[in-house]
Amino acid sequence: MSSTPFRFFLDTAEIAEIKDAVATGLVHGIATNPNKIAKSGKSYQAVLAEIREFFDGPIAFQALGRTVEELEAHALDIHAMDPNLAVKVTANQVGLTAIPRLVAEGVRTNATLIFNPTQALLAGLAGSPFISPFVGRARMTGQDGIAAIATIRRLYDTWGIDNTVIIGASIKDVEQVIQVILAGAHSVAVPFNVFQAMMEHPLTDRGLETFLDEFSRTSAAPE
Repeated sequence: MSSTPFRFFLDTAEIAEIKDAVATGLVHGIATNPNKIAKSGKSYQAVLAEIREFFDGPIAFQALGRTVEELEAHALDIHAMDPNLAVKVTANQVGLTAIPRLVAEGVRTNATLIFNPTQALLAGLAGSPFISPFVGRARMTGQDGIAAIATIRRLYDTWGIDNTVIIGASIKDVEQVIQVILAGAHSVAVPFNVFQAMMEHPLTDRGLETFLDEFSRTSAAPE
């Protein structure tokens, strides 16, 4: 199994959410995508600068291009912003061709938009440090993203691919967090609402209120 210090990535570009989650000490990386950046109304550089004010871990930004050359140029531009970034590269023929070149340049690639286990296999063989198979989005089209992660893990173990971190992505609820870990993912990228839900349960809240009430009454009792 790949040894990684990156267990939980927060899947958002909203600075307030990132700051809140990072304050727990339980977030090891930030995952963004062009859609999330666009919703923030900011550029890559602006989002990076704000996050770097309080978090120095890996942040994933998407590189884009319809050709290998375009994709590689954009990925290198992102890498030049901060070498600690993880540069997302779409796991199609263009992206998979670019990955070995980028890795040779010192870029930490994250092969993304993975739905087919063979995409993950090729990304691992290409030397990508991270891959992101999608779970929730696959389920929306009738595919089993959890089973795909289990297959990816078996493929990696069979061929000895142990330098690529499997990040379960497109997570929609707490149950999927549990399932992708048990299926063999090394890390999980979760949206802010799921990260919060992982720490909550109504019985926990009810129990705490009972304890607080009992403690208050006990503290108020005469000696």
